[in-house]
Amino acid sequence: MNRNWLTGLTLGVSLFLAPGVQAGGHDPLFANSFEIPTDLPGNDAEAARFLTQATYGPTLAEIARLRTIGYSEWFRQEFNKPATSARTYMELVNANRIADGQSGVSHNNRLDRWFHTAAIGSDQLRQRTAFALSQILVISDQNSTLSGEPIQVSEYWDILARNAFGNYRDVLDEVTWNPSMGKYLSHFRNRKASPDGLRQPDENYAREVMQLFTIGLIERNLDFSPILSGGQPIPTYNQSVVTNYAKVFTGFNYNNATTISNGTNTYLRMTCIQGEHDTTATTVIGGTTIPAGQNCPVDVDDGIDLLFAHPNAAPFVSRQLIQRFVSSSPSPAYIQRVAEKFQDNGYGERGDLGAVIMQVLLDPEARSAPTVNSGKPREPLLKLTAMWRAWDAQMPAADSYANIAMGMTSPTGTFGQRPLGADTVFNFFEPDYQQPGIIAVAGLFSPEFQTLNESTLTSSSNSYYTYSWNSYVGMSSPPNNRPLLNLAPLVGLASNPAAMVDEINKRMLYGSMSSGMRATLLNMLTFMDGATAIDKARTLVYVTALSPEYAVQR
Repeated sequence: MNRNWLTGLTLGVSLFLAPGVQAGGHDPLFANSFEIPTDLPGNDAEAARFLTQATYGPTLAEIARLRTIGYSEWFRQEFNKPATSARTYMELVNANRIADGQSGVSHNNRLDRWFHTAAIGSDQLRQRTAFALSQILVISDQNSTLSGEPIQVSEYWDILARNAFGNYRDVLDEVTWNPSMGKYLSHFRNRKASPDGLRQPDENYAREVMQLFTIGLIERNLDFSPILSGGQPIPTYNQSVVTNYAKVFTGFNYNNATTISNGTNTYLRMTCIQGEHDTTATTVIGGTTIPAGQNCPVDVDDGIDLLFAHPNAAPFVSRQLIQRFVSSSPSPAYIQRVAEKFQDNGYGERGDLGAVIMQVLLDPEARSAPTVNSGKPREPLLKLTAMWRAWDAQMPAADSYANIAMGMTSPTGTFGQRPLGADTVFNFFEPDYQQPGIIAVAGLFSPEFQTLNESTLTSSSNSYYTYSWNSYVGMSSPPNNRPLLNLAPLVGLASNPAAMVDEINKRMLYGSMSSGMRATLLNMLTFMDGATAIDKARTLVYVTALSPEYAVQR
C-alpha cells in the first residue's frame, strides 16, 4: 500500500474552503479530485466541529493541538498511532482473575475497555473508524455463542481497529475468516452439500456479505442513485447467486482443526477443511463463474475479489461512512466524491480506507458552514463519550485484576446501543431509516432516531444524570466504577453566570449555542441563586447534555 502521502501532504487542486481555513501545496493523492484544507482551522469552533466528527469528542487540549499542527499533520499523526488493543487487555484481566480463583472475564469487562478507550485512548480517529466499521460489518455478543466469548469478540474489534486505515479488501478478508463472524453468520463449520442433497450449505454469510458488507440490494451509480431499467431498479443478485456463494463459504473451522468437527476454541483466523469445501463450479455475482477444482482459500479469494471490485462497493460503503462521521443525508455529490476516492486513492489503489476517511472528513460538505439539513443526531453513546472528554473526566483506578470499571454494563437498554452488541445484523439503526414526519416528508434520512423511543429517552436521560450530576471530582463519596467530571473550570466561574454559560458553550456546544438556549441557561442560574457552586456547575452540564442543541452534531 502506497502511503507516501502520509509523510507530508502537499495539495494540488481547488476546494471550496470554510471561512478561515487555508489551503496548502500539492499531493498526487488528491490530484484531479479537490484541494483540501491542510493548514490551521480558523478558530476553536472550527477545530471542535471537525473533532466532533472525527473523534469520540473534542477536548480543549486536542483543539489546541489541531490548531497548532493543522489538518494534514493531524491526519498523519493519527494514521501512525498504533491501535489500542482490546484483546490483550482482556487476556491480562482474564489471567489475573483466574490466578485468583475467580471466574474469567465477561462482556462487562469488554465494555469497560471500550468506554475507557473511547474516553481517553490516544488513537481517537482509528477507534472512531473501527466503531463506524463495526456498524457495517456487524457481529453481536447477543448471539448465544458469542455471549460467552468476550476475548474472541474483543479480537474482532481489534481487527477493525488495526485495519481502520488499511484496505477494505483486507478488512473483508479478515472478517470472513474470523471465527466470531463465522459463528454469528453461521459459516463456521459450514459444510458442502451431502451426496443425497438433504444437507445444503448455510446461506447466511453468503447473503449478508453482499447485502450488508459490500454491494447492497440494487445497482447504484457512484452518487448512490439507483440504476434503472424500464423505470425499475436492477437487483444486484438473486437467490441463485446466494446459493452459489454459500458453496464458496464452506469448510471453515477453528485455526487448529483437522476435521470439520474437532479443534479447540480460539480467536485465530479460521482454517478450511478441504474435504468439506464445495469445489464445484459456482456462478456468482455478475454471472462470473468460479472454476471447479480450486482449493478453499482460492475460491474464497475469488468470491471476495468479485464483491470488492463490484461498482456498487464504492458508493455503498462510502455513504455509510459519511453517515457515521458527518451527515445522515449526504448529497449525491458528496457520496460520489468519497466513492471516487474509494475507487482510486490517487495511486491506483482501490479501497484505501485512510484516503476515504480523509475525503469524508475534509470534503467541502463536511467542512463548510452547516446548513439546516446538514449534520446528524449524535449517536447516544457519543453524547456520553463527548461529555467525558469535554470535562477531562478522571478515570477510575484499576482494580486488583487490572480492570477499569466504567459503569456501562447494560448500554443497550439505556441508550439503544452496545458496542458489538446490536440486536440484529442490521445494526442499531438502518442507514435508510427515515423518522416519520417532517424528516421523511423532506426525503431525508435519520438512522440514529431509530434508537429513540419513550424507554430510551427516559433511561438515557437518567444515565446522563448519573454521569454528570452524580459523577464529579470532589464528591464526598466518589464512586469507583465510573469516570468523574472535572468541573473545576465551571466552579471557578460560579459568581459569573454569563461566564459559566460561555464555558459550557465552549466545551459542549463549541460556540454554536443559540441565543434562546443561552437565555434559558442564564435564567436557570438566576433561579438557582444561593445554590452551591458545584450544584450550579453540575446542573448546567446535565441540562446541556439533555438539550436538543447538544443532541445534534452539525
